[in-house]
Amino acid sequence: MDSDSERKLRELRLNLAEVCLEGRVERIAALCRNPAGDALMTMINSGVRHLAMTKADQAVAERCHRILSVEHDIARKVAAYLALSLFSFPHGIERAFDLVDVPTPLLTTVVKVLLSVPMFFTRDGARRRALAHVEAAVQEIHKAATVIDEPEFRHEILNGFMDGYAITAIYAEDVPLRSLAQRRADLIRMYLEINNLARDIQPPPRAAGDTTVRLGLLCPGTVSETAAVRGHLVGLDRNIFEIIAFVPDEAATSVSAGFQDIADDFIALPVGDIAQAAEIIAGEHLDILMMGANATNTCRFPWTLLIAQRLAHLQVAMHSSSLTTGFPSVDIYLNGTLNEPADAQDDYTEELVLTPGSSNHYVFPGNKLEPARLTREQIGVPDAALLLASGANFFKIGPDLINAWARILENVPTAHLLMYPFNPNWTTHYPHKEGFLRFVQDRFAERGVGIDRLHVLEAQHNRAPILGVLGLADLYLDSFPYSGAVSLMDPLSMGCPPVVREGHTARCRQSAALLREIGLDVLVTRSMDDYVTVSTRLLQDHSLRREIGEAVREVTKYAHFERGIGQHVGDALIAALKKKLRTSVI
Repeated sequence: MDSDSERKLRELRLNLAEVCLEGRVERIAALCRNPAGDALMTMINSGVRHLAMTKADQAVAERCHRILSVEHDIARKVAAYLALSLFSFPHGIERAFDLVDVPTPLLTTVVKVLLSVPMFFTRDGARRRALAHVEAAVQEIHKAATVIDEPEFRHEILNGFMDGYAITAIYAEDVPLRSLAQRRADLIRMYLEINNLARDIQPPPRAAGDTTVRLGLLCPGTVSETAAVRGHLVGLDRNIFEIIAFVPDEAATSVSAGFQDIADDFIALPVGDIAQAAEIIAGEHLDILMMGANATNTCRFPWTLLIAQRLAHLQVAMHSSSLTTGFPSVDIYLNGTLNEPADAQDDYTEELVLTPGSSNHYVFPGNKLEPARLTREQIGVPDAALLLASGANFFKIGPDLINAWARILENVPTAHLLMYPFNPNWTTHYPHKEGFLRFVQDRFAERGVGIDRLHVLEAQHNRAPILGVLGLADLYLDSFPYSGAVSLMDPLSMGCPPVVREGHTARCRQSAALLREIGLDVLVTRSMDDYVTVSTRLLQDHSLRREIGEAVREVTKYAHFERGIGQHVGDALIAALKKKLRTSVI
């Protein structure tokens, strides 16, 4: 953001804050319900809250705090809260009022503001605090929507929740999220029902002697999710399974291209009309409906709204969904034995069904991608330097991870780090990238690591440049607590040793599961200190690094990640379908 744009943004923020502080509910509501968009949320989502406050900003914030502390009029408290939210994040504000007391015209916006956590975090422990805030907020929203039996109130609070809930930036924490997922699922179901969008069916019984299993797939759209789903379906017994791929009508051709060699039929769904889309799926008389994309982050994603309904005998999620869906309509969650800890079932509302080994098998569509031919000079890294690389996504990178990387670079003064954190599979828009990169540079500077040793690769149109970089790299640094998954395939394919940290929940064990399956346990660490120690030793010991690199190249020759686990998945699906239908024969 240039200085002129920043100045204008700051001025507009002060103007919006003054409108809120006038305390006129109707005027604030008009700003929030403008046909061009919610003015307050547009400002909040611009990333403006990551800017340091000026004296003028601080004066307005102090007025807001005063009103929240001493004012008795709820409408004025709410107005001050909205104004303060233009400058501060919700987990750092003492709200001083309950949702049930919010004036109805402002309720939708208050709920959205309440859920609007930062996109990245610069203080130790801040992400955990933001997650705790969201868990408490969703609990309050859930209680209010359940208890207050007033149609307008329920409509407004649910709309705010459906628009505002997004946990991309906070579910990287290695903690169970079952309760959060269940409340979210309840609220989504409530939204579907009050808007007459739910089309639950009682699937017809299977015909006697029918040996074909009709498997419906809600196809993903991102490259990584497509590769993951294909990894689950390649190897499926096609004499038994008939695959019907559901694709969004707005992107039917591009999404279908990823499954042309797998699906028996394609059906475009009208994603703008959830009720009609549900009726189309129900009309296919499916035995199994499988969710191929992430159903656990935002709420208005069409596939999430569809899997929240009963549309097939057996409904299935897999690791494209980063945690339990919470929906009673999803019967099983597929994962690998290496991906889950011993007490994993406690984290799921679905029955956890485990296939042997790791579930992180990826089959990319099309021909094998050739790495781009790059030199160190082209990416700005000296030939004599040791090169670390990391594709850890922007949303996974927190202070703990940056601190670990800074310690490694401090230990090895000849090392440089190249990051490519802006993966388009996660989002096409990364707000306040400049602030994020300044934070990384500042943390590195605290340990004497110069800015010239940090290199950033912007989002690429395909993985070829990434593979080219990894062909030059000496070591790959995986993310933690939320580990990498498909991103780890690239360093492995290029013979670049990855160092990973194993956590407890499944989303924090993916890379470890993948490495354990191919016998590279030596690269799996269990703590930040071990992560730093192993990385440092590999960088400092050329012979050991070369030996590990040769081991990586050797095992990846025979690793079967791109052959798929369809046979195991098929066996698991058949067993689960029999259990659901209470039959011994399919």
